Amino acid sequence: MEQTASGVAYTEIKRMIMLKRLTPGQRLAELSLSQEIGLSRTPVREALRRLASEGWLLMVPNSGVWVASPTRREIIDAYEVRARLEQWGVEAAVPNVTPLLLRRLEENIAEEEAVYAGKISPERYPDINRRFHMSVAEAGGSDSLCRHIMAAVNRTDIYMILYENYLDFSGNRSLSEHRALLELIRKRDTAKAVEMIKTHVENGFLDLKIDC
Repeated sequence: MEQTASGVAYTEIKRMIMLKRLTPGQRLAELSLSQEIGLSRTPVREALRRLASEGWLLMVPNSGVWVASPTRREIIDAYEVRARLEQWGVEAAVPNVTPLLLRRLEENIAEEEAVYAGKISPERYPDINRRFHMSVAEAGGSDSLCRHIMAAVNRTDIYMILYENYLDFSGNRSLSEHRALLELIRKRDTAKAVEMIKTHVENGFLDLKIDC
């Protein structure tokens, strides 16, 4: 499907953030962005609004637009909320384990392995990682809980991209933790799976390089 001009601008600006060409706290200028992307200022402005609504940017009326630079407390709160929500999600999911769920998680881990091996663009990693977590959440059967987990994962994914070198997988422990979680779900070991997801989310925070 062909993207609209604002969609192209959205994708390009988000990509600049993911590749760290735009960094936390950096002020953005519509004119410079429109010239770099090759679009008029109107679609760029629309893209900036969308990115701000998703948490990538901070937009202050009559003042300007900056790449998000949350406080340490805000980041900690986001990870603590996500950990608790995903614990509830895993607790609800384990009793509902099906061959289909296990196959979906296995396929997702295979994609993650392909990223680590350089066979898939690392820019796809956040989406692959998100699908793994949401597959578990959806197995719990609660649409409301899924929506909250999705929002929490999206928020911490932004922090991961801003403050972690997620393009370097040499020291990334996420894959091994996903494998461990899958095996605990396969064994229907609810208690250990709940503890594993808590450790996994906490490690995600510890891997951030933040000095705020």
